[in-house]
Amino acid sequence: MIFSLILRGYKKVLSRVHEYAWVTLFVSIALLYVLGYFVMLYAGEDQILENYTWWFSVTITTVGYGDYSPLTTYGRICAGFIMFIGIGTVGLVIGKVAESVIDFANKNRKGLRKMKHEKHTIIMGYRQGRTEKVIAELLSNNPAEKLVLCSFDQKENPIRFRGVDFVMGELASEDVLQRSSAVAARNIIIWGASDNETFITAYAFRSVNTSAQMVCYLNNADHAEKIARLPALHTALNNVILPTSDYLLAQELQDRESSSVVQQLIRNLDGENLYRFDIPPGNVAVDYLTVFIGVKKKYGATVLAVKDSHLTLNPDLVFIVKSGMALFYTAPTRLADIDLAGLEVQP
Repeated sequence: MIFSLILRGYKKVLSRVHEYAWVTLFVSIALLYVLGYFVMLYAGEDQILENYTWWFSVTITTVGYGDYSPLTTYGRICAGFIMFIGIGTVGLVIGKVAESVIDFANKNRKGLRKMKHEKHTIIMGYRQGRTEKVIAELLSNNPAEKLVLCSFDQKENPIRFRGVDFVMGELASEDVLQRSSAVAARNIIIWGASDNETFITAYAFRSVNTSAQMVCYLNNADHAEKIARLPALHTALNNVILPTSDYLLAQELQDRESSSVVQQLIRNLDGENLYRFDIPPGNVAVDYLTVFIGVKKKYGATVLAVKDSHLTLNPDLVFIVKSGMALFYTAPTRLADIDLAGLEVQP
């Protein structure tokens, strides 16, 4: 009867302690450590005192190697007390560790965790089957890319790609922007359930981040102008993607297999791909003929367009290419650098 009452009281104490923070647990162990030391000092257990930390560790974890044992009555009572308390305390620590790991995994899977990423890419909105393709393209170009998917419709992370974090909630809400670390993002893709949701989310994002590259998917071209007017360090950071399948249908009918060329250029997973190179300051100015032939000979790439204040496809041969412009080229892989001064036309 008495033992039953003691056991129930001990379980009640453990249940209350279980609610305490990690600091309380470690403070309790530290107090037990100090108390045990003074008891052993009072009992005259000199051999244990010389190796007290080791003895306390194996005793509280109930390992009990037996290399050091108390010889006095007080010492044995103290050892028994430490073992008795240690059974519950160590079990509680192990339970707290397991609970923390499980809680972390559940929060991560259900999109409840707050991210601490910097210079990462956020994907706002989920379209089954299509979002996976976007992520595959991004990771194929940069396998180390940090990605955060935000969605309200999905209650758990729908992405099985390793390293893709998930945030669940209203896309334009302050909570989602904070938990996705939107203020520190380098890129964002917004693909709302409607154009209105896309615009509202873009507006909310630009209120906390004006330096990130933003790409919005819209169904109606009439809404593109509103996206372009959102505050940013420069307007080139606000980009809009419109459905192109309608145009490709007509193009494919007029010029067979032209859609295959377009699809090949925009895929990073295989074959020739389309890339952009921003010409840094300090490069010499050369004509497009030199750039086209020189880049093909030196790098094995084909320059298709040049971007200055506007995009120029297939420029005239005398078109001047210089620092501050961007080259769009096709190549099997992305080029690390294009040195205009080192280009040659003559064999």
